[in-house]
Amino acid sequence: MTFSRRRFLLATAATPLLLAGCGSEETPAAGGGARFGTVSQRLAWIKNTQFAGSYVADKKGYYRAEGFSGADLVAGGPTAPPIESDVLGRTFAGVSQVPIVGSAVAKGAPLKIIGAVYTRYAGCVMSMTDKPIKTPEDLYGKTIGCASSSEPVWRTFLAASGLDQSRIKTVPVQGNPIGMTKGEIDGYLGFINSQVIDLRHLGHDITTMLLADVGFPLVGQTYITTQEHLDNDRDQVKAFLRAEIKGWRDVLADPQYATDLTVDEYGKDLKLDPAATLDCCKAGNELIRDGQPTQQLIALTDQQAEDNVKAINAGGLKLTADQLFDLGPIREVYQEDPGLAATVKN
Repeated sequence: MTFSRRRFLLATAATPLLLAGCGSEETPAAGGGARFGTVSQRLAWIKNTQFAGSYVADKKGYYRAEGFSGADLVAGGPTAPPIESDVLGRTFAGVSQVPIVGSAVAKGAPLKIIGAVYTRYAGCVMSMTDKPIKTPEDLYGKTIGCASSSEPVWRTFLAASGLDQSRIKTVPVQGNPIGMTKGEIDGYLGFINSQVIDLRHLGHDITTMLLADVGFPLVGQTYITTQEHLDNDRDQVKAFLRAEIKGWRDVLADPQYATDLTVDEYGKDLKLDPAATLDCCKAGNELIRDGQPTQQLIALTDQQAEDNVKAINAGGLKLTADQLFDLGPIREVYQEDPGLAATVKN
């Protein structure tokens, strides 16, 4: 029997948590230094530079330094199970997007967003420059390709923007916008730090409309975990966040190292183009930076949380910031170690 993403989430929301092997059971390392077991994290997509901070944290031993015996980075992709169901059932944490997590929480999933890598969501409408889509109103009369995993974000954006969805045709296109270059669709909902750059490296002239720049104030690449972990494993949640912060500080400081690690090790099977991958990493770094000389990476303000909830509620949800976010652990991390803040070259 085939389950849709939505039905899968409903089915798994009531499933008891399977905590073994998810970092909840303390397992000493060979040297006796590990307080926790392996920390498992479900990634939102294939192992490209979107998750380079986690690769660096693993490679440089930041997870082990924070008390874990190791890390298991579980790749996603167009055929992977929903991230939210994996976090409910088999991984300690995951990377997702605000509207998708919000939909799961509204259905009763005991999940919380505990931080975000990107201060601006990476989603954008890409189009060919000879037929550009530059504003939300330019979408009228157009056919837009959208992967099923991005459809909740797309529908929420259309609703939050007050657009008449009957005037915009959305068609399923799984992860590959190449049909846009052949005139099969007018635009594609992709990511400014991946597909856009890939197409440009293939010689295509692409115009982008970043959703965050046209009144859709989402943060991106949010970390999620379960309420049970927050209640019972708070030290592990904070240890995980500290390791991620250290990894992302290094990505900002040395995108070439992060790129090499992605191409040569973590994403080796993908046979990624090194030049395009470096540009993807640099584009991701631009989404991380908030314009300040020092920055608390992954942390969010109360206002950001409120703005994100307001945006997704426009799509039909009825959530409060407290129902969707728990920013206590990340704030405690910086209170306990202010030196973790990154010095950022903007």
